[in-house]
Amino acid sequence: RDLTGCMKLNKLLLIGFSSILLTAVGSAEDEAPAKDKKGPKGPPKSFEELDADKDGKISEVEFIGKRKGKGEEKAKAHFKEKDKDADGFLSKEEFAKKGKGKKGPKKPKKKKKDE
Repeated sequence: RDLTGCMKLNKLLLIGFSSILLTAVGSAEDEAPAKDKKGPKGPPKSFEELDADKDGKISEVEFIGKRKGKGEEKAKAHFKEKDKDADGFLSKEEFAKKGKGKKGPKKPKKKKKDE
């Protein structure tokens, strides 16, 4: 075999594999979800931030946002708890009111006695 031909083939293969690898890495970075500090696990949003259409009230869709699964279910239940007049929207007053905690105040843990 011709040594020059093998070297050219090796270079061609190296360039091809490198371009495939770079493309794969680039597309993986594009598909990675952006980490947002706000949202279900971040700090709570203000009334103005949640009121997407700026109509002065928050709909259930606006309140739930992008939550899915259990987070969506919890948000729906929380919305219904806050919507005291059951009109399907939260006013500023309804939004600002603190709801009752489901668990109530924490009780001190009892110490176990050594036997």
